[in-house]
Amino acid sequence: MSRRLMIALLSLGLAWSFAPRIVLAQESHLAEAIPHTRDAVSAGREGKPSTLVLHATEALHHALAAQAERPDPEVKEAIARLKEAIKFGKKKRRAATTIAYRALQQLERAPQ
Repeated sequence: MSRRLMIALLSLGLAWSFAPRIVLAQESHLAEAIPHTRDAVSAGREGKPSTLVLHATEALHHALAAQAERPDPEVKEAIARLKEAIKFGKKKRRAATTIAYRALQQLERAPQ
């Protein structure tokens, strides 16, 4: 094969490998907040408050961005609950898991 063809095929292969990441970057913030909230709930059930706080904080960032894109009362309530879960998680209180679970329910009810 010629050198130009090899370079073209290699370039196409590299572009193809990065294409799924570009598509994933276009997902809504709400769709990103839900798995982080699920991870926060799982961490709380496993007795890992620092991991709960980490995932709840990431979920909060995405929920705030989702609320800025398209305001929704369910997302607004979920944001309040995520903030509360973070506060309780930092104090290592078990109620943080329940609060994060309620935030998850709110986010799942929000229209996507």
